[in-house]
Order: sequence, then structure tokens, then C-alpha cells
Amino acid sequence: MAASEYFGSSADSVPKPMGCPVNHDFSPFSDRYRTDPYGTLALLRKNSPAFYASDPGYLVLTRMEDIVDVLRRSEDFSSENVQWPVQPICDAAAEILGVKEFNPLPVLSNRGDPTHSRIRKHVQASFSGRRMQILEPLIRERCGSLVSEMIAAGAPGEFSQSVGHRLPGETIYRLCGFPQSDDARLFDWSKDRLAFTWGQTNETKQISIAQSMVGYWKYCIAHVKMREENPEDDLTTELLEARSKHPDELSLDEISSVLYGLSFAGHEIVSYFLANSLINLLKNRDHWDALCEDRSKIPTAVEEVLRFDSPQTSWRRLATVDTEVAGVTVPAGTQIFLSLAAANHDPEKFNCSDTFDIQRENSHTHISFGRGAHFCLGNRLATIEAIILLETLSAQVSSLDLVGEHEIKYISNFTLRGPEALWLKW
Repeated sequence: MAASEYFGSSADSVPKPMGCPVNHDFSPFSDRYRTDPYGTLALLRKNSPAFYASDPGYLVLTRMEDIVDVLRRSEDFSSENVQWPVQPICDAAAEILGVKEFNPLPVLSNRGDPTHSRIRKHVQASFSGRRMQILEPLIRERCGSLVSEMIAAGAPGEFSQSVGHRLPGETIYRLCGFPQSDDARLFDWSKDRLAFTWGQTNETKQISIAQSMVGYWKYCIAHVKMREENPEDDLTTELLEARSKHPDELSLDEISSVLYGLSFAGHEIVSYFLANSLINLLKNRDHWDALCEDRSKIPTAVEEVLRFDSPQTSWRRLATVDTEVAGVTVPAGTQIFLSLAAANHDPEKFNCSDTFDIQRENSHTHISFGRGAHFCLGNRLATIEAIILLETLSAQVSSLDLVGEHEIKYISNFTLRGPEALWLKW
């Protein structure tokens, strides 16, 4: 069943890796890690850059060179586990996802070759410079409207719900060709989706999210069928045109699965990216004032946000063969926790790595978008959205600031970092 393949997990007993210490305390869900993962990771990287976390049962890598090594060795380390829920799915949610109508396929982030390369080449073509040129003015116009609405509502204002969540969601929906009239239910379906995979959810929440996932999948199926008869200038139509030229290279279910995955990946994660950008720039007024005075500095500042406080702090891989990495003997079946956050603060790669520096010359060498065959397809789109947001805010409301009395609390998530809410004043 495709749903089992998409959200599967390994029940096999795998021997522990040899040649590294065992850590019984490490947990991305701990309050300490959630508040400040970088301090915890700095000590681990220095004292035990590769270690086995007994709970949740991962080999954890913290150095840039070791993580890049794994990301580039796709034959030894599979990406099939990246969408596996980190906590067990309750029986009721599993039953909902077990219906035959719910059959998304692993196609991109959680698929290996040759299928991954076959599908990726067609999707990548739809993220072309032409497509970005079409989207950029739409993003800029919508961003301006959302910011104006937030300002008109009066300070203080909560950024994530008024701008941060809506801008990337609407952008990815327009890319896919989903009509604006469907935005409300699409937002409702996508709510908490990433918490299902990488968060901590109770049974009631799992059931609700599972129902939304099935609804979203059925919507993607229907949208592809509708676009077959009513083509437009969007991602869905481009994939259907590629299928008409190369019918053996793309199936309708694969196209639906691409839409299903991208419409989540390009939404919540980018929302946290936008929020993290503001948090880090506004913590020190010198940074924000510098961008307001010279907006040409914004692109480099955005790269530094991705390095210093990325919305994606980790990624996962699964060893497919008995192998070795970072001097550790790794049995086949071992799950690998790749700490992107630790790698992006690696002092061997970045001078004064724990300092946020918007003029850093090599900030673009971060690995927040990955490396190798699975390098993020949406990297350019996400970066454009962040740049446009900062250009818009610095022009319209240069007095922007954090609301000091509202403590920033971060989501409880295995792989993502972003605020539960972000209150701003001006």
C-alpha cells in the first residue's frame, strides 16, 4: 500500500553503531534544545561529533564534512525515512490513512534513484527562471497587501498568522495552479501537517491531521484531472505536458504526489524561515537599521539567516548497507540524524560561527537546503519570498520591532525550528 510506503518505518532490530559514544540525554524535543539548540550542539560537536542517541535511536552527526559526506552518498544512505513520523501513529489515524483512496507515492524528498531523478528533472524544469519571473511580481504585490493589512490592524500585531503563514501558502498554491477561492480549505487542511511527521501530537490531533491529509490528497487528484481538461500556465499543466511528451516518465499519481508534497514543503517551512529572519534581524537594531538604509544588503542577510537560524535544523537518512562514516561502523538499517544546525555553526567552516553577521562573505555555503541529489528544488523560491518580505517591511515600516513582553516560544519539532507566534510592534 502506497500510504505505508510513504509513512512507513522500520520495525527491524538494528545493532548499534560501533566506534562512537552513546548519549542517553539528547532529544530535539527537550525544552533546552527547543529554546537554544546551538549551545547544546556546540558542546556535542566539540566533544563527540558523532554519537548514538539511545532515544530516539539515531546516529547523530554534527560536523559539516560528515553530514555532506552522507548527503552525497545516496547509494549508501537512503532518503526514504525523511517522511516517516518520528512518533508512532495511533491505530485510529492509521486506519484513516489506510483507505485505498489515500495512496500518495514517494516521489522527491523521500525517494531514491532511479525514480527520484526521473521525476525530479520534470519538476525542476517547472522551477525555471521564467516561472520565478512570473511569480515574483505576484509575491511582491501580495506581500505588500498583507503587510499593509497588518499595519492597518494596528500594533502590536502577530506576524505569523497575518503575513508569515499566508504569503508562502498562497505562493505555493498559485505555483501549483490551485484557485484562490480554495485557499481557506487548503490552509485548513495543511494546518499542523508537519507536526504529524516531525512533531509530538496526541491521538485526537493525529486523527484530525490524518483526515485533513486524506482530504488534501483527494483534492490533488481532482486538481490534476481538472487541469487535464483545463490547462493553465502553472506547475500542474507543465507536468501534464511533460507526461504527454514522455508518458513512460510520469504517471498521473506521481504528478498528484508531487503537488501533495510541494504544497506542504513550500508552506510551513518557509513560514518559519520568514519569522526566523525577523527575529534575528530585530534582536539587534543595528542589523535592521542597516537593511533599511541599504536594501542591497538584504540577499546576503537572508543567506546568513539560513546559516545561523535555519527553519530546518536537521534531516534524516537510512543506511542501506553496512558502511562507515565519521569513523563509526554503521550497520544497514541505522537511522541517521543529520544536524544541519550544528554543521551551519561549524567553526571549521565559519569564522565566529556563533555570531550573526549579515555581511558574512561565505554565508551562502550553508547546507540548509541540503546537498547532492536531493538539494531543495524550492530554494530559489523560498529565498525570493524572504527577500521580498524584508524589502517590503523595511520600506513600509522601518520602525518595526519585537514586542519585548511576549516571550518567543519555539515549536516542539524533531527537524523544524520556528516560533509558535511572533508579536511585532511599530
